[in-house]
Amino acid sequence: MNKTLFYFLLFTFSSPHTKAGSGFIFLNDSTKLFFAHDNEIYSPDTKSLYYFQKGNIFFNGTSDERQNIFLLTTSMDFTNKKTQFIYEQDEREPIYSFADSKFYLGKAEAGEEKEKAELLHIERSKKWLAFYASYNDTLLAYYAADSLPSSTAIMVAYTLIQKFHLEKKLAVQQLAQVRAQQNLQQNSYAIIKPFWGDQSANEWIWDGQTFHPRWNVDPRLAWTFDGQTVKPYAGNNIYAQYSWDGETMKPIWRTNRAEEWSWDGRQIKPVWDSDWVNQYTIEDGTIKPWSNSHPEKEWQMSGDLPMPLIILVISGMARPY
Repeated sequence: MNKTLFYFLLFTFSSPHTKAGSGFIFLNDSTKLFFAHDNEIYSPDTKSLYYFQKGNIFFNGTSDERQNIFLLTTSMDFTNKKTQFIYEQDEREPIYSFADSKFYLGKAEAGEEKEKAELLHIERSKKWLAFYASYNDTLLAYYAADSLPSSTAIMVAYTLIQKFHLEKKLAVQQLAQVRAQQNLQQNSYAIIKPFWGDQSANEWIWDGQTFHPRWNVDPRLAWTFDGQTVKPYAGNNIYAQYSWDGETMKPIWRTNRAEEWSWDGRQIKPVWDSDWVNQYTIEDGTIKPWSNSHPEKEWQMSGDLPMPLIILVISGMARPY
């Protein structure tokens, strides 16, 4: 679609639920998030205009020039039964979507995947609109809705998703649920941890699907391995993806010899580093430098841990925090 036409359609597709009035938006601890007046969103002290809505666009500040576009939506009615989309400035893919008083990550595909993408939902109680985090049903904010247009709820929902990091919290919860659903016994896990030092902070666990710090559920620290490709569990950084052919592990999308490692059945070592400190052997579950003179670099392992995951840890490519 032509970009000019794209902006024009969003701009002219105006909301059917515009009402005049003003009021404060309160966070769950009753502090003020915004002051809203008609289609304008102000600072809590009412002195600074943050955003204003015109058609299906939210602008920054006081000017409706293109460079001040902040958000674009396909509707300003958050109760719309049909899925609508929220775009950030100059983005062609929606960052969030909404339908029937619920807000989702991305395009929010139908069915179970849509349910998994739910970030926030809005409930009406008499004159009040209440905003809840979907991952744990916690109240985030509220305001008297009778005096404000529907567009206010969309800006409030967007702000709350950003302010309370709902994307990250949803991902953490989902990862924890996956692990709980697997319900694996302790002896089916593979574990690697330092022989010396802070074992709790640096202990890693492999459950057959994800490799992650044992005591930190942040999905950004986790990895996956399917037998051929090692990559981060979360995110789309192609430069952190590695291939494994049974003998050599190396970056897929770039050439960096410093990150290439090999395993010949006897030694684990960097391909282009001859320092014995960085050449390891495995003996009775202990991974240690070939030189035998650096106990601080020794690791102990239990269970069946794939070699590429061992390399991630001893090379420092996998970080526990």
